Amino acid sequence: MVALNEAWPEEAERTLGGALRSRAEAHPDKVALRFKADSWSYAALDAWVDRMATGLLEQGLAKGDMTALMLPNDPVFVALMFGCGRAGIVEVPINVAYKGQILRHLLTNSGAKLAVMAHEFLPRLAEIADELPELEKVVVWPALDGTEPDLPFDVLSFDVLDQDRGACPDQGVKPQDPLGIMYTSGTTGPSKGAVFSHNYLWWHGDRARTLRGVTADDVLYTCLPMFHANAQGITVMPAILAGATAVVDDKFTASGFWDRMRHYGTTQFNYIGGIIPILMKQPTSPADRDHSVRLALGAAAPKDQWTDFEERFGIQLFEVYGQSEDGVATANTPGDMKIGSIGKPIWGFEMQVVGDDDLPVADDTIGEFVVRPQFPDIMMQEYYRMPEATLEAFKNLWFHTGDYGWRDADGFFYFHDRKKDAMRRRGENISAFEVEQAVNGHPAVLESAAFAVPSDVGEDEVMVALILKDDAALDEIEFMEYCQKQMPYFAVPRYVDVRAEFPKTPTFRVEKYKLRAEGVTPTTWDREQAGFVLSRG
Repeated sequence: MVALNEAWPEEAERTLGGALRSRAEAHPDKVALRFKADSWSYAALDAWVDRMATGLLEQGLAKGDMTALMLPNDPVFVALMFGCGRAGIVEVPINVAYKGQILRHLLTNSGAKLAVMAHEFLPRLAEIADELPELEKVVVWPALDGTEPDLPFDVLSFDVLDQDRGACPDQGVKPQDPLGIMYTSGTTGPSKGAVFSHNYLWWHGDRARTLRGVTADDVLYTCLPMFHANAQGITVMPAILAGATAVVDDKFTASGFWDRMRHYGTTQFNYIGGIIPILMKQPTSPADRDHSVRLALGAAAPKDQWTDFEERFGIQLFEVYGQSEDGVATANTPGDMKIGSIGKPIWGFEMQVVGDDDLPVADDTIGEFVVRPQFPDIMMQEYYRMPEATLEAFKNLWFHTGDYGWRDADGFFYFHDRKKDAMRRRGENISAFEVEQAVNGHPAVLESAAFAVPSDVGEDEVMVALILKDDAALDEIEFMEYCQKQMPYFAVPRYVDVRAEFPKTPTFRVEKYKLRAEGVTPTTWDREQAGFVLSRG
């Protein structure tokens, strides 16, 4: 392994502002960013970042202050992300679906003094405005139009930021300085703000660049939201570090996905959640391989579709594993990968599988993933203003991921389920992930979500919510017969609920807590009530 002091570039290269500036000086006319029909060269993006940085400082912010960003996917998010970095200001990306008390929690917990917010979200802010003691100013994008609600803050139009004031004065930004606060979903409590440094984003961008072999000729595409670590760390940052082109799209579209790949000349994209199975369920076409994509990087590609996807579309999948807290901790790499695994720890991380006593378990034994860094500032620094949660997460000097999985004898790791998403029925532990993988193979099913509902006899019953393919109908008895061929008898769902859509986050994750809250409804089909008897053979 290369020694630490030999491997890392100069400090300025490990800050957002410095990394972009050096690329703009090296190839000013190269296209850095694309969005729909518009594009920005490295020089143009660097100048835009200067305008954002100086604009934020002119509003009275100083190095270390927090600025909330609640914006849809748009190049302005990229400019503000790098502008905050250049000014030493800490970005607080906010999920655009948030409202009410969760939005209040993020704004109060972060202590944001200024928020840059899309005009369409102002009514949500108005509902909680009296509960935000630290927020002083709101900058409205793209502009004020006279329809704004009354707010107890200074309300400014976006053009107050977007003015040419020359280069941003040096703010003395260091790689270890906080760059952002990424809030994790709070399914068992309030969302926690993972504080990450400039060095964190540089490290994971550089690891993604290296693992994927990104060069200046590549075009990296994402349709995932910019308020998510995936888009920032696995698309935008590696593209900038390689001097390549990043494409930020405004949404995922299954039917138009490959048309967009062709339009942009995409060579790599990143995926999350159900994107792979959804693309696989699109009608086959002679144009399936008519694109320039050579690889995709992401997580949760179904094992039984992995090879079929690669063969159908002519690209290679690379599965990785990570969270906002640790970025990318494991990865499959060219020449060292196993289908179905999440790979091995990348350089800079250690990973173990532990039991409830926090001691390592034997290979091929399910336990909780724990990780720790070998170098400083490549993981989150803390949960902001939550010292007890930080200490609990780093118990025994390992970060506890809350994910179950195992390691094989060759050192490859495999994801099993979220610790809080596991089910237990009649003394048997059941993985929602594995139930969904089996159910998704049914010819009528487009997408599924498995979750626990209370059982009359204690523990859980398994319930699945289904979205069917267009023009498909479900024969519940046939579906049960299919399920018992695909999974252990104790994992076969008792309850089946066909829905038109799922509640989802903007990163395409099903909000299962909402499904669990609904539970069994009058439209839910009950296997036991229908008299279907499972075979244990």
